[in-house]
Amino acid sequence: MLRGIMSAALIAALTALVLACSEDADEPEEESETGSVRIGALLPLTGSLSSYGETSKAALDEAVTAINTPGWKPVGWRPVELIVEDTKTEPAVALEKLRALQSRGVKLVIGPYASSEVREVKAFADSNGIVLISPLSTSRALAIAGDNIFRFTPDDEAEGKAIAALAWADGIRVIVPVTRDDEGNKGLQAAMKVTFEGLGGRFLPGVTYATNETDFRDEMITVAAAVNAERLAGHQVGVYLTAFNEVTGLFGAAAIGDPVLATVMWYGSDSVALSKDLVEDRTAAAFAVVANYPNPILGLNDSDRARWGPISDKVSAKLGRVPDAFALAAYDGLMVGYNARVAAGTNTDALKRELVSGAASYSG
Repeated sequence: MLRGIMSAALIAALTALVLACSEDADEPEEESETGSVRIGALLPLTGSLSSYGETSKAALDEAVTAINTPGWKPVGWRPVELIVEDTKTEPAVALEKLRALQSRGVKLVIGPYASSEVREVKAFADSNGIVLISPLSTSRALAIAGDNIFRFTPDDEAEGKAIAALAWADGIRVIVPVTRDDEGNKGLQAAMKVTFEGLGGRFLPGVTYATNETDFRDEMITVAAAVNAERLAGHQVGVYLTAFNEVTGLFGAAAIGDPVLATVMWYGSDSVALSKDLVEDRTAAAFAVVANYPNPILGLNDSDRARWGPISDKVSAKLGRVPDAFALAAYDGLMVGYNARVAAGTNTDALKRELVSGAASYSG
């Protein structure tokens, strides 16, 4: 009996010890009230949005320098510590990295970028009081009042209207859609479809490919068949492609496929505009030139160049190429987020209020 009692007591003690250790491991680090302000960044430094991850990292570095420069000291100033994690443009990795940031006491994060990543991390961010600022996510389905997701870019509807109007003005009356199978890209297709059909055009069933697809020959055969059928019927047809960096593989397959693919107008999306991968792939770039391939993106007014030009020039000098507007949105996101974080501390509701009021008065 004594042995049984001792065994039970030992098991209970070990269980309590394990639980205590688990709780300690999950407990976020405390941030010093006088030390650096920790802000996270979930960037696609690798994967299918790496072109944007690279430019955003460079822009965020400029923002950190601006904040930590001695002459830039608003009320309550503290230096900022930016903790950067690579999501690899993969939703599961984005969640893993957000958990890592949460364990370090981070309450404000720039990113993630893809709408599929934002969808994946949303529940964790909301339940743990973490506020996210995405410079690129456009999915209208993620516009949920009262949650912790903020975005510094127009949504699908605005872009869909713009590209539909452009195609219609070009004389296109039938669209063959081709899309990556993820939330953001399918959202763009849906938005374009509504506007284009409202103008009187037709939107065909089209082609959807997996996010891990690398061989696009079959997809290009399907697109060519649709284009040929519409041409035979006397219709003005165009292709609407919503993709990430795999556009190089798509255009590589198109370049060696049915010649009709090079005789039709292709339209793209913000996720490819100024893509480093496309520019550096000779075959894909040559096909893009032949196909015209306009890609809409968040605009920057030339009249405001005095404000955004210096940052753009610094990033350009560092990378050797013109940065996309999402990089500047990331810069603004960190500046607005830092001010809100200093004013609100770590209280989530206060931080959200400060973000809204700060963004309304901020001139980036």
